[in-house]
Amino acid sequence: MRSFIKKISLLDILLLLGVLGLYGTSFYSPLLFHTLAEIFRVSVAVAIFMLVWNVRRSLDNAYLLFISIAYMFVCGLEIFHALASQGMGALASDEPDLAAQLWIAARYLEAASLFLAPLFLGRKLKIRAVLVGFAAAMSLLLAAIYWQIFPACIAGGGAPTLFLIISEFLIVLVLAASIVFLARRKDRFDPLVARYLVTSIVFSILSELSIAFYFGGRGFPFLLGHVLKIIAFYYIYKAIIETGLAKPLAVLYRNLKASEQAAARLNEELDARVRERTEDLRRANELLSLEINDRYRIEEDLRRSEKKYRVVADNTYDWEWWKDANGQFIYVSPSCRRFTHYEAGEFQADPDLLLRIIHPDDRSAFSIHENEVETTRSSGRIELRIVRKDGAVRWLAHFCQPVVDETGRLSGRRGSNHDITEQKRAEESIRESEHQLRRLSSRIMAAQEAERRRVSRELHDDLGGALAALKLQVSFIEKKIRPEDAALRKECRQVLENIDQVIDNVARISRDLSPSILEDLGLVPALRRLVDNFTKAYKIKVASDLADVGTSFSKDSLIMIYRIIQEALTNIGKHARAGNVSVKVRRANGRYLFSIEDDGQGFDVPAAKAKRADEKGMGLSTMIERTRMLGGALDIWSESGKGTRIELAVPVQEKDGE
Repeated sequence: MRSFIKKISLLDILLLLGVLGLYGTSFYSPLLFHTLAEIFRVSVAVAIFMLVWNVRRSLDNAYLLFISIAYMFVCGLEIFHALASQGMGALASDEPDLAAQLWIAARYLEAASLFLAPLFLGRKLKIRAVLVGFAAAMSLLLAAIYWQIFPACIAGGGAPTLFLIISEFLIVLVLAASIVFLARRKDRFDPLVARYLVTSIVFSILSELSIAFYFGGRGFPFLLGHVLKIIAFYYIYKAIIETGLAKPLAVLYRNLKASEQAAARLNEELDARVRERTEDLRRANELLSLEINDRYRIEEDLRRSEKKYRVVADNTYDWEWWKDANGQFIYVSPSCRRFTHYEAGEFQADPDLLLRIIHPDDRSAFSIHENEVETTRSSGRIELRIVRKDGAVRWLAHFCQPVVDETGRLSGRRGSNHDITEQKRAEESIRESEHQLRRLSSRIMAAQEAERRRVSRELHDDLGGALAALKLQVSFIEKKIRPEDAALRKECRQVLENIDQVIDNVARISRDLSPSILEDLGLVPALRRLVDNFTKAYKIKVASDLADVGTSFSKDSLIMIYRIIQEALTNIGKHARAGNVSVKVRRANGRYLFSIEDDGQGFDVPAAKAKRADEKGMGLSTMIERTRMLGGALDIWSESGKGTRIELAVPVQEKDGE
């Protein structure tokens, strides 16, 4: 409460007393009340305009200047409104419609000015153009009213016209829009100024709503509307004069004083920096003297380093050379004799000798390599053969990099050559060994398939027949058991069930070892049976989409494809802990794509492939080897908790003769 009382100024108290006194005059004469209210508003508007006009050159807020000019012309219309009021007799007509037209014209001009004023924030106001614009607007409104072009506001019986009612509410909407427009740019105002401007517009809105009920009589709404209008003008005064002009000038003087103090501090800082700079220059001169002495020592060190470099370069094991931008040899290490049986001087005398000793089959690749190094300004490596002076062929690993000067211009190339003949021989030997191992692996897998077929036939023919005979014997025994031996009969039935299970297992193992359906009906029926058996064995849902492969693969290829998919499903059943599996076969771009995917626990693929052969087992190794034998590609993706996807891509091939 105390803080609120402290905020009340003497001017606020005078306004309150003036409003109460003005209200008291309404009991004596409503016309006197109306005239005094108009005089107050006009006085405020004139005072605002005169004060702002005199400080316009130092005022940086175009909004306030625009509003002060606008309210000057608004009050010009209000003077005509006051003179046209009934009972004044100042104008030729004493009809209430004329006063109402002038009032509405003044309100339209006021609302439009408040709505447009935020557009001038941050801009330089062209005062002459604004004055001419408002004068023209006021003149047009007066002319329209005088020549009776302006719509009627009061009907014959004293009732307001539809135009008047719509105008009042339209003016209220425009004033409300001006508040929104002003709020969006409130950062351009002092918070108190913005608050006063919004308060003034709010009181103008309340005044319009109150006076909207006046027409047809001068009752309380009429009095309240004019009082609210006085308060609205009062807050415009506080925003523009008391807060927008008086306080900023005080702030301006404080800022000037602060600027003087800041300038003094800057002068002191500048003097200190000059002293520091002088000291820095003195130290720099001392350092320069030391640097000159160091330069002499560095030059001597460089001479010694050059001598050491020459010793190292001339005695390096590799063959080193350096060409300039024109292809001339600047330096060739003596080790070139061990590589080529040519002397270094022979290369320097004949730069084309290098290209001539390169094996004819490698010259084109070497030329492309040199061109790429020059074009991309980056180092490169190439393996090539040279023919020595004695006719022997040697393999070299040639490293080449561009040499650029301090400006970035290419000044030559540096080459380094390492003899890798023995390495190439070892690689060839390894490749031959791998080739032999792969042939052996292929034969082992073929023998393995043959052995599987033999074991499958023996299981099916011998063991299957023996089990069938055993089942018949047990069935015969069961029939001979007397009815009263129920326990023994039950045991016989249990034995028969066990024999049936063994027969089923033997049949399944026989099919897994050598699926005869693969040879009889083809790959897709065999895969369907494999999927059915997998579902029964592991109780895992399988969704299959199998495109027919027809005669696209040989018998051996079909077996290898079948084994890869079989191994994948077996691994899923044993290790994946999956709930759903998808098996797909489709053809695309001359290849058949076989995809097996599950939603199980997944595994670390790189870690599994990185294991030694004795650690990772035969499953993954045989899948990879069979894929290689098919000439296809095996892609394995897996992530912990997200399942595994295996994709086998096999190119379509002509079916081999059987």
